[in-house]
Amino acid sequence: MAFEEDSGRIVVVAAGFALWKGGKCIAAARWADIRSLTAHRSSSGESVRLVVELMDGARLEFLEAAPGFDAFLDRASATLSGLLPFAGWHPKLMLAEPGGEGAAIFQRTSRY
Repeated sequence: MAFEEDSGRIVVVAAGFALWKGGKCIAAARWADIRSLTAHRSSSGESVRLVVELMDGARLEFLEAAPGFDAFLDRASATLSGLLPFAGWHPKLMLAEPGGEGAAIFQRTSRY
Protein backbone atom coordinates (compact mmCIF):
# COMPACT_ATOMS: atom_id res chain seq x y z
CA MET A 1 0.00 0.00 0.00
CA ALA A 2 1.50 3.37 -1.01
CA PHE A 3 0.96 6.57 0.95
CA GLU A 4 0.93 10.03 -0.60
CA GLU A 5 2.69 11.49 2.41
CA ASP A 6 4.60 9.98 5.30
CA SER A 7 2.38 10.89 8.24
CA GLY A 8 5.20 10.14 10.66
CA ARG A 9 4.75 8.97 14.21
CA ILE A 10 4.05 11.19 17.21
CA VAL A 11 5.72 10.06 20.42
CA VAL A 12 4.23 11.47 23.63
CA VAL A 13 5.95 11.54 27.02
CA ALA A 14 5.10 13.33 30.26
CA ALA A 15 7.42 16.27 29.54
CA GLY A 16 6.60 16.70 25.85
CA PHE A 17 6.42 15.07 22.43
CA ALA A 18 8.40 14.31 19.30
CA LEU A 19 7.71 13.76 15.62
CA TRP A 20 9.52 10.85 13.95
CA LYS A 21 9.68 10.33 10.19
CA GLY A 22 11.72 7.81 8.28
CA GLY A 23 13.07 6.34 11.51
CA LYS A 24 14.49 9.68 12.69
CA CYS A 25 13.35 12.22 15.24
CA ILE A 26 12.83 15.38 13.21
CA ALA A 27 11.46 17.58 16.01
CA ALA A 28 10.87 17.45 19.75
CA ALA A 29 9.43 19.94 22.23
CA ARG A 30 8.07 20.33 25.74
CA TRP A 31 4.41 21.06 26.43
CA ALA A 32 5.44 24.49 27.74
CA ASP A 33 6.98 25.24 24.32
CA ILE A 34 3.59 25.25 22.58
CA ARG A 35 2.31 28.70 21.60
CA SER A 36 -0.78 27.59 19.68
CA LEU A 37 -2.61 24.67 18.09
CA THR A 38 -4.73 25.08 14.98
CA ALA A 39 -6.75 22.27 13.40
CA HIS A 40 -7.32 22.24 9.64
CA ARG A 41 -9.51 20.04 7.48
CA SER A 42 -7.47 18.56 4.64
CA SER A 43 -8.18 19.74 1.11
CA SER A 44 -9.63 16.29 0.39
CA GLY A 45 -11.97 16.84 3.34
CA GLU A 46 -11.31 13.41 4.79
CA SER A 47 -8.85 14.13 7.60
CA VAL A 48 -7.43 16.66 10.02
CA ARG A 49 -4.04 18.31 10.08
CA LEU A 50 -2.91 19.89 13.35
CA VAL A 51 -0.46 22.80 13.16
CA VAL A 52 1.61 23.10 16.33
CA GLU A 53 3.31 26.49 16.66
CA LEU A 54 6.13 26.64 19.19
CA MET A 55 7.29 29.62 21.23
CA ASP A 56 10.41 29.97 19.04
CA GLY A 57 8.24 30.31 15.91
CA ALA A 58 8.86 26.76 14.64
CA ARG A 59 5.82 24.96 13.25
CA LEU A 60 5.07 21.25 13.18
CA GLU A 61 2.26 19.54 11.32
CA PHE A 62 0.65 16.42 12.76
CA LEU A 63 -1.61 14.39 10.51
CA GLU A 64 -4.62 12.65 11.99
CA ALA A 65 -3.49 9.39 10.36
CA ALA A 66 -0.18 9.45 12.24
CA PRO A 67 0.27 6.91 15.02
CA GLY A 68 0.24 8.87 18.28
CA PHE A 69 -2.13 11.63 17.09
CA ASP A 70 -4.84 10.61 19.57
CA ALA A 71 -2.29 10.20 22.37
CA PHE A 72 -1.00 13.71 21.62
CA LEU A 73 -4.51 15.20 21.89
CA ASP A 74 -5.28 13.19 25.05
CA ARG A 75 -2.12 14.39 26.81
CA ALA A 76 -2.53 17.94 25.49
CA SER A 77 -6.05 18.10 26.95
CA ALA A 78 -4.63 17.18 30.37
CA THR A 79 -1.62 19.50 30.08
CA LEU A 80 -2.65 22.63 28.17
CA SER A 81 -5.07 24.76 30.16
CA GLY A 82 -7.65 26.27 27.84
CA LEU A 83 -7.42 23.66 25.06
CA LEU A 84 -10.83 23.29 23.45
CA PRO A 85 -12.24 19.79 23.93
CA PHE A 86 -12.18 17.52 20.86
CA ALA A 87 -15.99 17.31 20.79
CA GLY A 88 -16.15 21.11 20.71
CA TRP A 89 -14.09 21.61 17.54
CA HIS A 90 -13.80 18.39 15.52
CA PRO A 91 -17.44 18.00 14.36
CA LYS A 92 -17.61 21.69 13.31
CA LEU A 93 -14.28 21.43 11.50
CA MET A 94 -15.43 18.38 9.55
CA LEU A 95 -18.52 20.30 8.39
CA ALA A 96 -16.43 23.30 7.28
CA GLU A 97 -15.12 23.84 3.78
CA PRO A 98 -12.13 21.53 3.04
CA GLY A 99 -8.80 23.35 3.02
CA GLY A 100 -10.28 26.36 4.80
CA GLU A 101 -8.90 28.59 7.52
CA GLY A 102 -9.06 26.04 10.32
CA ALA A 103 -10.00 26.24 13.97
CA ALA A 104 -7.80 27.69 16.70
CA ILE A 105 -8.05 25.14 19.51
CA PHE A 106 -5.34 26.49 21.84
CA GLN A 107 -3.57 29.82 22.27
CA ARG A 108 -1.13 30.41 25.10
CA THR A 109 -1.76 33.76 26.73
CA SER A 110 1.50 33.83 28.71
CA ARG A 111 4.81 31.97 28.81
CA TYR A 112 3.87 30.06 31.99
